[in-house]
Amino acid sequence: MIFSDWYKPGYKAGGPIQSISNLVNLVGSIYDFYIITRNTDYLENEPYVGIKSNEWIKRSNENVYYLSGNQHKFLSIYSLVKEVKPDLIYLNSLYSFHYTLIPILLSVWLKIKVVLAVRGMLSKGSFNVKRNKKDIFLKIFKFLKLQNKILFQATSLSEIEDIKNRIGPQTAIRLANNVPFISFERVYTKVTDRLKVVFVGRIAPEKNLLFAIQVITKVKVEVEFDIYGPIYNNSYWMQCKEIIEHYNGVAIINYKGVLDHENLNDKLKSYDILFLPSTGENFGHTINESMMNCCIPLISDQTPWKDLELSNAGYDLSLNNENDFVEKIEYLASLDKDQLKEMALNAYDFAIKKHDVNSLETSYKLLFN
Repeated sequence: MIFSDWYKPGYKAGGPIQSISNLVNLVGSIYDFYIITRNTDYLENEPYVGIKSNEWIKRSNENVYYLSGNQHKFLSIYSLVKEVKPDLIYLNSLYSFHYTLIPILLSVWLKIKVVLAVRGMLSKGSFNVKRNKKDIFLKIFKFLKLQNKILFQATSLSEIEDIKNRIGPQTAIRLANNVPFISFERVYTKVTDRLKVVFVGRIAPEKNLLFAIQVITKVKVEVEFDIYGPIYNNSYWMQCKEIIEHYNGVAIINYKGVLDHENLNDKLKSYDILFLPSTGENFGHTINESMMNCCIPLISDQTPWKDLELSNAGYDLSLNNENDFVEKIEYLASLDKDQLKEMALNAYDFAIKKHDVNSLETSYKLLFN
């Protein structure tokens, strides 16, 4: 049984939704998945159109229960757990009262095994956003000694260290990487005269859009920079918007609104560069999907995607120097179409080599069993 604050057809929460969807696609023929989630998307109050709430919906590899707001109660969740009698509860978040704390307390009471995926929420960049609230949550978590009742999933070696540092050195942890989207079409389709750059992510400090905009305003060549993402932090977006409105340089900067995940792959195919200088990613589904669509990543060095330049597949740079990003964008803009195509195809090859489906499947069997 999987508890996740948001799930498809939602898409505004980004990576955590994709992590579960890709996981179900990977091992849905081996396990019976029962997913409990909200009946609304991230930052939305209106229920999904055409989806019934508060009843099980059977799909090919999953059963999904969309809870309405008035059903987010201990007894409602208890009745669902008692009905399904799961062998294991899998949690897709850390800081959630209804979808983490309640399921853990129920699992202790009903003696059900629990795996918790922290999804990068304990990394330095992520933890420092609204840190006071997160500190309070972890103090309650540790006071109840919940860390002793569950197995933590880490998706990288660095995340193992993050969990030990925040939760405790004796915490039970198992490594199982995020399940990526894999495209088996190595196709380069872009035909552009001006370098097209895209940002896809939440408008929030941890995704570092403000940094990206500041870089673009320093670029001395013509580029088109399009921004897609839900506005999670309004005050942060106002800082970004103010720079955009007062900018009169050679680049073109557009905010394009929220991009439905169903359209993401087609959109990425039309861009040369994904510019995502986030302060931390435990995986980076958008980075992976950009590479799967032959879109060159220009990212920070705070993700698992390392040493891109050695393979001529993109750049992972330190956030300590904006000018390094400026120089790379100007360099990429100077390349001819054949050179850009070569790097874009290298990006695809880099991502494919990183994914070993058999190894991923084995790691989740070990995690769940």
